Amino acid sequence: MNGGIMNEPLAQAVMRHLADTRGKDDPLGSLARSVLSGESTLRGAVRSSWYGEGLATAAADGLRAQDSFSFDQRAAVERDAARLRSRSDTADPTSGGDQ
Repeated sequence: MNGGIMNEPLAQAVMRHLADTRGKDDPLGSLARSVLSGESTLRGAVRSSWYGEGLATAAADGLRAQDSFSFDQRAAVERDAARLRSRSDTADPTSGGDQ
């Protein structure tokens, strides 16, 4: 893959899932396939308006779904997000990879 966040097993698994389950006309599936193939870096891919709009739509859908979570489910999501953020904060900003 192409460095930074893409060296993380969770990021790789998410990208593989998107690549395998989304169609060729789906921006997230296309983004994942582009990054996994090495055609683009993650940072470069998200600069595309089509990919960016797809990510924004998916994020909005996720936030709407999260509204239906129980208190315990929301707390678990927040714990996982904090863990992922702390791992991201410790990444080497001089590595030149996608973070």
